[in-house]
Amino acid sequence: MGSIKLKIKVIKAETFWERFSGFMFKKSSPHAILFCRCNSVHTFFMRFNLDIVYLDKENKIVKIIKSLKPFRIALPVYNTVSILEIPSNKNISKELTVGKKLIDF
Repeated sequence: MGSIKLKIKVIKAETFWERFSGFMFKKSSPHAILFCRCNSVHTFFMRFNLDIVYLDKENKIVKIIKSLKPFRIALPVYNTVSILEIPSNKNISKELTVGKKLIDF
């Protein structure tokens, strides 16, 4: 299926506070956030839409939700081990497709 290198900086949410807060209460963001050991997310208290990318253990894309609005829930997806949240206004997800592998992040 191929590999893709993201054209946006990716921050890993590793601590409890980083995982808890994510993009909450922020007006915008220049980067994406990777949540490891995670198979669902919410957009409560967020101020902008997110593209949600579900990844398996090899960083292959399992599913993509485009432009998820604030105060919504992205439900769990089978085989997902991490989730990448990308601000929708970055237009990164149009080059992402299910089955492609993300590298170098």
